[in-house]
Amino acid sequence: MKNINKMFKISAIFILFALVISCGNTSKNNNVSEAEHGDSHGSNEKESEVSNMVSLTLSQLEVMKIEIRPIESINLGNTLKVNGQLELPPQNMASVSALLGGRVKSVGVIEGDFVKKGQVIARLENPEFIALQQRYLSLKSNLSFLENDYNRKISLAADGITSKKALQKAEADYLEGKSNLIATKSTLQILNVNLKRVDNGNLVSSISVVSPIKGYVQKISINIGKYVSPQQQMFDIIDNDYLHLGLNVFEKDINKAKVGQKITFTLTTQTDKIYNAEIFALGKAFEMDSRSVKVHAKIIGDHVGLLSGMFVEARILTSSKMTKALPNEAFVTDSGLDYIFILKKKDENDAELEKIQVNKGISDLGFSEVVFIKPIPNDALVVVKGAFYVNAELNKGEFEEHEH
Repeated sequence: MKNINKMFKISAIFILFALVISCGNTSKNNNVSEAEHGDSHGSNEKESEVSNMVSLTLSQLEVMKIEIRPIESINLGNTLKVNGQLELPPQNMASVSALLGGRVKSVGVIEGDFVKKGQVIARLENPEFIALQQRYLSLKSNLSFLENDYNRKISLAADGITSKKALQKAEADYLEGKSNLIATKSTLQILNVNLKRVDNGNLVSSISVVSPIKGYVQKISINIGKYVSPQQQMFDIIDNDYLHLGLNVFEKDINKAKVGQKITFTLTTQTDKIYNAEIFALGKAFEMDSRSVKVHAKIIGDHVGLLSGMFVEARILTSSKMTKALPNEAFVTDSGLDYIFILKKKDENDAELEKIQVNKGISDLGFSEVVFIKPIPNDALVVVKGAFYVNAELNKGEFEEHEH
């Protein structure tokens, strides 16, 4: 009996000890679980607090070629898609050449220079120029003699002293001398020789080559010391003020094009800028090869960056819908959502940009309608070029924060 009681006491003590250890482990496990849960919750809070602000120095903006501009209002209504190129009427293009050959003494312009009508752009020298001026002076002096002789013969013929044949010969010589002088004088004038200086005995050994129109020097085909033959082309000059669009509208769409319709267009090599034009003439000839009609449109406003011969992609607006739009390059996509960057603050050293979510609407000509989820200031500035690099900088900053 004593042994049984003793065994019972030992069992009770063992069970009590086991319960104490179990409770201690349970409490410890609960504390660990709570700590882990707390850490996980804190981590989630950190992950949810992802920064949407990025700060870049002005030098970074320049190196990454990031452009910041206001949001544009663009007509993205119903359009007729056409292609074409920039053209100039023939009266606004000039090929400059010399009437008489000569060696190039000087060139006064370089390609891209603006010149006025009549401006000296080069000088040619040739001994023949001096001989031509000498001939002019000789003919001018001889004409005076021939005129006096003719007038004297008229008086003598009236008095019956000279023959009719002699009078006729004097008249023919005078008229021929006068004709030769006029021809030589006109040649010197075409060569831009100052006749007043020649009349005073100041002969020139070189002649001026002048621009026949105002415009820009497009091409130069000469250099100092080069001999230029008559009629050889030396310069090409174009007047871009009359630059216009020559668009090819296909046969099935020609009834949709009308004089006065507005056009938006971009260069095929530069799709991030939209230009405006207006149709002023519809072609009357049908081109069988392309099955199209040429439509002409004058450019409205900005001509910067436009040159004759450039190819364009255009839209003839058949209905109007003005909307806020940005170049496609201004948008970045993250987890299936669209974002843009707006300028929040800028000083002499840094620019602070904010990434905001937006929705994209209709797209055309490299631009897309932008629909704001939250309103922004009307004068807000947006990253229109280089948004991909700004987003990379933002993500790099988030990665570095996670590393720490």
